[in-house]
Amino acid sequence: MALDAARSGFELEPSQRQAAERLAVFGAQVTGRRRTLSRKSPRSLYLHGPVGRGKTWLMDSFYARLQVRKRRVHFHDFFRGLHAGTHNVDAGNGTAIQQSVDALLAEIDVLFFDEFHVHDVGDGMFISRLLRTAAQRRIPLVVTSNYAPDELLPNPLWHDHFVPTIEAIKEMMDIVEINGASDFRRFPAGGSAPVPGPEGFRAGRIIAPGTPRQLGRLGLFTPSPLQSRVLTPTTQPIVVRNSDPDLLWVGFEELCGGLTSTSDFLALAERYATWVIDQVPSPAGAGPDSAPVWQRFSNVVDVLHDQDITLFLIGKGPLDWDVAAPGSALPVDLARIASRLSLLGRSDIDEALAQEEAAGS
Repeated sequence: MALDAARSGFELEPSQRQAAERLAVFGAQVTGRRRTLSRKSPRSLYLHGPVGRGKTWLMDSFYARLQVRKRRVHFHDFFRGLHAGTHNVDAGNGTAIQQSVDALLAEIDVLFFDEFHVHDVGDGMFISRLLRTAAQRRIPLVVTSNYAPDELLPNPLWHDHFVPTIEAIKEMMDIVEINGASDFRRFPAGGSAPVPGPEGFRAGRIIAPGTPRQLGRLGLFTPSPLQSRVLTPTTQPIVVRNSDPDLLWVGFEELCGGLTSTSDFLALAERYATWVIDQVPSPAGAGPDSAPVWQRFSNVVDVLHDQDITLFLIGKGPLDWDVAAPGSALPVDLARIASRLSLLGRSDIDEALAQEEAAGS
C-alpha cells in the first residue's frame, strides 16, 4: 500500500502506515488459512477515525491486492439489498432478514464493509444479525467507520439497545484508529497530490447564486416547465425539472423534502451520471423542523460520492456545511458530508458581476 501511495504522489502518515501493516498481517492470515484449510478465523478489523483520513483508500488498496474470495459493500448498498431481500425471498425457507444476510456472506472468505455507521435501531438489528452470522461461519470482516464502536447509534433513546452489539464488535474485531491531523480531501500533505478519489464526483461544483451567466459557463441551462416530468425510481414519485439520458435536474425540496429514501437515490444514480440540484437552501438557516430534509440530503451526497456521480449544487447561498450552529438540524454526519462536498469546485459570483447581472436584467 505504501507503493500505491507513492504512485499516487503522497506518503502514508503514521496512523495510516500502522493500519496498512495491520492489514498486511490480516492478509497473510487469510491466505495462509486457505492454504492450510485451517478453521481458525483471523480477527476482523475495524478501521475508524475522522473524515478524510484515507480509511476507504487503504481498504480499497488492500482489497485490490488480496487474492481470496471477497466482497465489498457500502453501507447504503447493503441496506438497500437487505430491505429488498425482505420483500423478495421465500419466508418458508427461514426469515427474510437471515436469507438476505446468507446471500451477502455466500461463497466468500472476507467481507469488506465501507462507511459503517448505525443511526437507526432497525438497522442496528440487521447489523447484529450480520455480525452473529459472520462469526458463526468464521468469515472475518474489514470495516471502515467515522465512529469508534462506543459511538455507534449515538441517539440516547436507543444507544443502550445496541450496547451488546458494540461489545460483540470489540470482542471479535481489532480496533485500529486512523487519526492523522489533516483531512486529506481538503488539505493534501505538503508537496503531495490529493488523495485519489472519485473523479466524476470531483468534476461537480457548488454554484451560488446560480445566475444564467454562471450556469451557462458550465454548460448548464435552466430547464423550461415543459421539460418537467414525474419519475418513480422505486415506489415514491418524484417531480424533476428535467431528465435527459444522462442528466437529472431536480429541486432540493422535491428531492429531499418528501418521503424519498436512500433506495430512490441509489436507483436514480444507476440511471443518471450527472445530477443538478437547484434551489438548495443555506445550511445556516436549518431549523429544527428541517432535520429529516437535511438527513435525506446527507444520504444523497453519500450515494453520489460512492457511485462517483457528478453533482452540481445551486443555491443563493451561503452554501457552507462547515459551520453548524448549536441545536442545528444538520445531520449528525455533517463532518463527513462537509468533507465530501469540499471535493467540489466553487463558483461564487463576485459583487461586480452581480451588479452587472442586475443592470442587464
